[in-house]
Amino acid sequence: MQQTLPKSIILRGYQSFSRIISNGTSIRGALVSAYVLIRTDGPEGVQIGFAVSKKRVRLAASRNRIKRLMRESARKTIHGINAAAVLKRVGIGVVLSYHGTTAADVRRLALRDIEPEWTAVHRRIMEMI
Repeated sequence: MQQTLPKSIILRGYQSFSRIISNGTSIRGALVSAYVLIRTDGPEGVQIGFAVSKKRVRLAASRNRIKRLMRESARKTIHGINAAAVLKRVGIGVVLSYHGTTAADVRRLALRDIEPEWTAVHRRIMEMI
């Protein structure tokens, strides 16, 4: 199993994030919101981006830690979404955004807290395809 997300899957650029957040479907959990945009034009497959607001989490190290946790939970199952998207000939853009509690609880945040949220998002995306 691959230990990192391929660069082709990682979403980059302000405009890409903005387009998905403004036009996509929102899936809200307790800690993480996902914005999903399914398009029939453009490249097939999935692209995923991770966002943590500076207003919500002030320290950059804490923001990076949260993004690492979200990336790790997505890495394990993103290939299933990618395969389904290629099979259906659609492109899927996903932005995972952290909206959980303030910085005091971030230090105790663990992968076991993020994974159930990603699993629910994964299930909803597979239903949408």
